[in-house]
Amino acid sequence: MAAVEIAPLVAAAHAALKAQVARIDALNVYPVPDGDTGTNMLLTIESVLNEASGSMYEGLEAANSAAARAALMGARGNSGVILSQMIWGGCEVLATRGSLTAEAFAAALEGASERAYASVREPVEGTMLTVVKDAARAARAALDGRDANLPAVIGASAEEAHASVRRTPELLGVLREAEVVDAGGLGVAVILSSLHAFVIGEEIEVPTEEEGGAPDLDAIHAEEEAWGYCTEFIVTGFDGDARAFEERIYSSGRSVLVVSDDDLVKVHLHTQDPGSALSYAGEFGRLSGIKVDDMEVQVRSRGDGFRAAEEIKGNLAVVAASRGEGSRKLFKQMGAVVIEGGQGENPSAADFARAVQSTGARSVILLPNNKNIAPTAEQVHELVDAEVHVVRTMSIAAGLAAMVGFDAEEKPEEVVEEMREITARLRCAEVTRAVREARIDGREVPEGAYIGLLDGELVAVEDGVEDAAIKLGEKMLEGGVDIVTLLRGYGMDEKSSERVAGAIKRLNAEVEVEIKDGGQPLYPLQMVAE
Repeated sequence: MAAVEIAPLVAAAHAALKAQVARIDALNVYPVPDGDTGTNMLLTIESVLNEASGSMYEGLEAANSAAARAALMGARGNSGVILSQMIWGGCEVLATRGSLTAEAFAAALEGASERAYASVREPVEGTMLTVVKDAARAARAALDGRDANLPAVIGASAEEAHASVRRTPELLGVLREAEVVDAGGLGVAVILSSLHAFVIGEEIEVPTEEEGGAPDLDAIHAEEEAWGYCTEFIVTGFDGDARAFEERIYSSGRSVLVVSDDDLVKVHLHTQDPGSALSYAGEFGRLSGIKVDDMEVQVRSRGDGFRAAEEIKGNLAVVAASRGEGSRKLFKQMGAVVIEGGQGENPSAADFARAVQSTGARSVILLPNNKNIAPTAEQVHELVDAEVHVVRTMSIAAGLAAMVGFDAEEKPEEVVEEMREITARLRCAEVTRAVREARIDGREVPEGAYIGLLDGELVAVEDGVEDAAIKLGEKMLEGGVDIVTLLRGYGMDEKSSERVAGAIKRLNAEVEVEIKDGGQPLYPLQMVAE
C-alpha cells in the first residue's frame, strides 16, 4: 500500500487561515474582547498540522483517522469544535476512498456538513453550518459539469462558500442589524479557497466583499433546557442500518448527539420517553453506560455561602477552567482541579483530558465557565476512560456558585443534578469595555464604554464601571433574589466593588451581597444572583 502524506495540504489550509485570523477575530457583533473565532479555528487546524508534519501514513484510512482525532484533541471554542466535527465527518468519508478524486471531495464535504449539523443542539442557519452545507451542494452540482475534475469541484465549493458568507445576514437577524457576516463561515470559506489554490498550484486569494463580523454562535450552543430526561448510552457491536438508527434517535428527542466509531455508537439525547429510545437501540447491539437523569425535577434549595475544601476522592472530581489568581484559589479550596482558561484563552479538549486523567476519579464533572469553552468540554468524553459530565457554566462566577453543589462522597449523578439545578437558577452578569463602536438592539455603543450584559443581553452602556454594574444590579433584582455575589477582576479596586455592593443593598436591604476577589482579566466585574 502506498504511503500517504497529508501535511502539505493541511499546511496550506493553516497558512491561509493564519493570514486571515486577525481579520476574523476582529469581527464580532458584540464589541467585547472575545472575538476569537479565527484563533479557535486556527488552533484546530494547527493540531492537525502538528500531527501530520513529518508523518507518512499507510493509506488514506490511517491518514484520515489521525487527522480526525488530532482535530478533536486540538479543538477550542465553539468555532473550533464545529470545525473539528467538519474535519471528522470529511475524514470518515475520505477514509473509505482509495484516492482524493472529485467525487470523493464532494462526498467528504457532505460528510463534513452532516456531522457538523449533528454535533449541535439546535442548528442555526446563517452560520458556518450553512456555509459548509452550501459548499457541499455546490461541489456535488459541479460533478455534473463538463470539466468535473478535482480542481473544478473544489473551486466551485470555495466560490459558493464565499457567496454563502455574504448571504448570512439574510438568515440571521443579529448579523443583519450589525451589518456584518458570520466569522466562522468566513473561516470555512478561507479554508476551501486554500485547498483550491493548493491543487492548482496558485497563491491563495480571498474575496474582500465579506467585511464585518459575526456572533460567536451563542444561539447554537445555548444552555441545555430542563426538558424531559437526559439520556446517555453506548451501543457496542452495532449491527444494522446506521442511517435509519440515527434518524430514529434524532426524531425521538432534543439535544441529540450521535457519535460513531466502527461498531460502537454513543448517544446523548433529551427525551420524554427514555425507555423507548433504549428499547429501540437494544435492537442494534449491546447497551452499556446507560445514564438517565430527570431534568425537570424540582429545584432544590441550597445553603448560604461556599462549602469548605474537600480532597478529591476516587469516585468523583471536578475540573474547572479559570483565569485569575483569586478565582483559582477559590476553586482549589472548594475541591476542584483548575486548568488555565477563560475569556481570551480557550483550553483544548486535550488540556481537559489531561486534567481529567490527573484526578484518577471514575467520574469527573467539567465546569467550562465560559460560553466559548463549553463546546470543547463536551468533546472530552471521547478522549478519556472516565465518565464525564459537563455542567454548562458560562462565567467564572457561575462556576464558583455551582461548586456549592459538589460533594465528592455523594453519587455522581446526584451531584451533577444538584450542580445543574444551581446553575439553572442563576442570573449571570458581567461588565466589560467595548473594544470598538457598535450598534446593538438599536442602541449605539461607543468604543471604550463600559457595557453590562445580563444573561447575554445588553442592559447597560455607561461611562464608568460602577454605573454599569449598578444598572445590572437593578435589573438582576427584578423578580426577587436572595444573594448577589460580586467577583472582582482587573479594572475594579476594592473600594469600587464595595460601592457597588452598597448600592445594591440600598435597592433591597434584604439581599445578601458578597464580594470575592477573582482577578479575572478583561471583565472587571462578574456577578451572579441566586
